[in-house]
Amino acid sequence: MRRNKGFTLIEALVALVILAATFTTVWGWFGTVATNTPKMEQALRMPLLFDEYTQYLALQPLQQVRQGEFVIDGFRIEWQATVARASDNEYYRRQREWLVVLFDVEAQVFKQDEQVETFSTQEVRYWRDPNSPSSIFG
Repeated sequence: MRRNKGFTLIEALVALVILAATFTTVWGWFGTVATNTPKMEQALRMPLLFDEYTQYLALQPLQQVRQGEFVIDGFRIEWQATVARASDNEYYRRQREWLVVLFDVEAQVFKQDEQVETFSTQEVRYWRDPNSPSSIFG
């Protein structure tokens, strides 16, 4: 009768190969998680950042200020507004006392001087037309 006192060399080598394969797979998963976690956090943060950006932009006097820069939660946003349409350039103008302007607003989002996102929006603003007859006389 033969008695086994331990593992054979072949059994030990098979166990090491299985452990090495398992470790390599798990290590690859950890690497993927480590590289994708900041990207996922940033992607999840973008909708909230966009909401804060639109709230900030709503407070800007686009009649005088057409570009700017501000920081939200470590993201630097640079924006620039250009006139897309203005009521004083339209063929038919309904309100002669008011100037209504549609702005195209482009924004670049930076994180540590690296551009991570761009936003494009449109904003409408209106103000009294300084050239209207009632503004001149009244």
